[in-house]
Amino acid sequence: MNKKFKKAVLAAVTLTCAVSVFCSACDFGSIFKKHEHSYTDYVFNGDATCTANGTETAKCDGCDETDTREAVNTKKEHSFTAYISNNDATCTVNGTETAKCDNCNETNTRIQEGSRKEHSFTNYISNGDATTEQDGTKTAKCDNCDETDTVVDVGSKLPPAIPPDETEKPTGGKPATGTEAEINTAKFSIHFLELGNKYTGDCTLIKCGDTEILIDAGSRQNSAATIKSYVDKYCTDGVLEYVIATHAHQDHIAGFVGNSNGGDRTGILYQYKIGTLIQFGGTNATSKIYKEYCSAVEYAQNNGATVYTATQCWYETDGAQKQYFLDEERTLSMNILYNYYYDHKTSDENDYSVCMLLTDVEGDNEYSYLFTGDLEEKGEGKLVDNNDLPEVELFKGGHHGSYTATTEKLLSVIKPKSVAVCCCCGTTEYTQNKDNTFPAQAFINRVAKYTENIYCTTLIIDYKAGEYKSMNGNIVFYYSDKWKLYCSDNDTILKDTQWFKDNRVWPATI
Repeated sequence: MNKKFKKAVLAAVTLTCAVSVFCSACDFGSIFKKHEHSYTDYVFNGDATCTANGTETAKCDGCDETDTREAVNTKKEHSFTAYISNNDATCTVNGTETAKCDNCNETNTRIQEGSRKEHSFTNYISNGDATTEQDGTKTAKCDNCDETDTVVDVGSKLPPAIPPDETEKPTGGKPATGTEAEINTAKFSIHFLELGNKYTGDCTLIKCGDTEILIDAGSRQNSAATIKSYVDKYCTDGVLEYVIATHAHQDHIAGFVGNSNGGDRTGILYQYKIGTLIQFGGTNATSKIYKEYCSAVEYAQNNGATVYTATQCWYETDGAQKQYFLDEERTLSMNILYNYYYDHKTSDENDYSVCMLLTDVEGDNEYSYLFTGDLEEKGEGKLVDNNDLPEVELFKGGHHGSYTATTEKLLSVIKPKSVAVCCCCGTTEYTQNKDNTFPAQAFINRVAKYTENIYCTTLIIDYKAGEYKSMNGNIVFYYSDKWKLYCSDNDTILKDTQWFKDNRVWPATI
């Protein structure tokens, strides 16, 4: 091949690292044989992570071909800078804190130095070991752990014992007439409240020293202001140590919710600091007021209230108790009774009611006061079957004096000496049957066998017009130097009232 031809071929062919040109007639191809790729100028791609090296890429020195390979030793170090506490510190060990790597999803958890809490003992409870010679002790569990602290209960030394024959306790007769001024100095008092409207509902205040219990808060949301006005006369520290919500009906829980006032709520669970709230273990409720009650309970809980069901109290689970002492001497106790419907279903919401027995021990004697909410016939029967019920000095009439409650099976066991009924006497709120309006004739017939000491809070004048007035008014039983009764309007027993004479009949033979 002549030189001129070779030059023409060279001019016409662009060689790459992937192409060779050969002449079949000579060795011309050896001149144009393809070259090997050569990569010398690698550039890092910046794609390293904390778990893998990155890559680097170079263009061939002799063509446009590229090569990508692992960029050795480019892997990043984890970087943890924003640690957040896990809030799991206790009084005995530091807690932990966790951070996410600034460069990847890796997390790191380490000890949070200096986060260990200090023991905090705030709720001391008397151990009941005081004598007439020396103070007893009291014990508290740390608010943050299981550590306990026991200290001398200064001032708890018991007074000299009073011989039993020098005390005056409730008898089968009418309680002595008391005064409003004396109630605050009584050993304990039991208040059945009027609720400020035409509707029947329950609200009971029990006071022992600086300890207050509120059972239910009916009858409607606007009752909250009436209840608070009354309770504030006896609860001066803004704390209700115990609250019991017996069941989910409006006439027992609406006052816990109250109304909205400029964005604030007037309800009892919003207006007071609540210590322990004990509520019904079961319900079929789906009403708006029930849902608002649940929100009120959540509010109280977020503000420090301990919330238990009666079921937890009876079985003493999760820190709940079936017995709570109300005084340092441990002579007055609130006892949650067993109701079969705490842990069984029923179609009657009333039978879910929390049942409580207040017990006062004086020397060798024990005096009892029974509260059963709106428990009905089946519930009362189960209550008798499953509890060792004593005879009682005072019974809050079942279900506002309805003909469906306060049955002979219960009465024959508890034999009450006095009965208080929270209702609007004669109201047609639930029935037009005159005999079945509260308190019903059937209720009277059964109770009359055991006592004539029946008292009612309110009297309806005209339900449609919303007119009502006090029957006995706010009813207060209390023990001072003797068992006494004070009513804000009058202390006339039910059978001696004009309303009774016009509407009811006292059984001729008992």
